[in-house]
Amino acid sequence: MKIYFTCSTAEFKKYRNDYFAIRDFIVEQDHLLTRDWLAKTEARIDNGTLNVTDIKQIYKLCMAAIKDADLVIIEDTVSNFSTGHQITAAIEQQKPTLVLWHGKKHRHFKNMFIHGIESDYLEVKEYDMDNFKEIINTFISKYKDSKQKNRFHLVLNQVERNYLDWIQFNRGISRTRIIRDSLLKIIAEDKEYEKYLARKSI
Repeated sequence: MKIYFTCSTAEFKKYRNDYFAIRDFIVEQDHLLTRDWLAKTEARIDNGTLNVTDIKQIYKLCMAAIKDADLVIIEDTVSNFSTGHQITAAIEQQKPTLVLWHGKKHRHFKNMFIHGIESDYLEVKEYDMDNFKEIINTFISKYKDSKQKNRFHLVLNQVERNYLDWIQFNRGISRTRIIRDSLLKIIAEDKEYEKYLARKSI
């Protein structure tokens, strides 16, 4: 699959090994990174030679890479405007997005702005170096072949049909969208299915 992976450049040296471990694992699983920037940019992060012109170009490359990706994975242990904006951009484009935090992320508070986002496309997971591969594989397995379209014949009773008609006429939401969104919500909340995907991917 085509995957966009990014992380923060703040505190880069502290979390460098995590970032490269995630990047290398994605590539080792034969997925294509839509922007493979870590190795090329590491030296310039360390010596502080990135300038405004560079950042403008980097922004364009990041937005194009998100658009091209099937899935988005963002290591957000060091949260900042950059990673936050990319998470928002991915969700707005309906890209399934996995946000990773190393451990408890040394939080002094339980709830962050990201917890207010209601989207079936967003998953937030805390990881360590023992379980990050399983978390990533489970996420990828969930969306494997997701672009493949299958026609499914659904039989509804009149009560169900009336509701779908009502919501389409009154809220402008298609019947297909309502059914699909409801199913995605069930999938996201089904912990047994998540365990199944984790076993399947190992």
